[in-house]
Amino acid sequence: MKKLLMGLAVVAAFGLCAEGVLAAKYTPGVYKGSAPGHNSKKHPGNIAVEVTVDENAITDIKVVDFVQTEKGKQGKRNAKVKESIPAAIVAGQSLAIDSVAKASESSVGVELAVAEALQKATVSYADGKYEGKARGYDKPKHPGEIVVEVTIAGGKISDIQLVSFKQTEKGKQGKRNASAKETIPAAIVAAQSVAVDSVAKASFASNGIKIAVARALEKARQ
Repeated sequence: MKKLLMGLAVVAAFGLCAEGVLAAKYTPGVYKGSAPGHNSKKHPGNIAVEVTVDENAITDIKVVDFVQTEKGKQGKRNAKVKESIPAAIVAGQSLAIDSVAKASESSVGVELAVAEALQKATVSYADGKYEGKARGYDKPKHPGEIVVEVTIAGGKISDIQLVSFKQTEKGKQGKRNASAKETIPAAIVAAQSVAVDSVAKASFASNGIKIAVARALEKARQ
């Protein structure tokens, strides 16, 4: 009887361990990611991070490269981005955070760099459909919401649909945004990563889509 009980205990313990392994979100380690923040031809604006994870949590984010404006008021805003955005992601265990006011490009750059690192760390994605939200170009009278629905099949990104894309539709900018709407989802599916190039002169719309997809993938990771 004692042997039987011991055997059952071992099986139960093994089952719990196996369940823990299966439930793990990340492969523990330190992962690198990079993305552009505010940039131009003469100012590439690269942002790079190192993200430390254990099996189920983000434990640390270090900004190892932050080529953003350091002077004047914008420099102060960017300094706040460098300090507060990584801390907010760790605290919330999520990319669904607010950007620093008037420093959205730098904020999104950090978020996308972290997103790239987390994709490298991810064990697997659960099949299903997941919604993610973000903002592209926006201002008080033009909130610019972007909503995506990401389909995971066989553990991979199989489709991305834009449910809402409130970006400028008129003139040259409208054409650029339309290009972002068409090409960015397809590029992410092809690369199986949000680390894809933005459409020239449509970075707000492009990055909004990428962040929305990254936030949807967070749900698939759980």
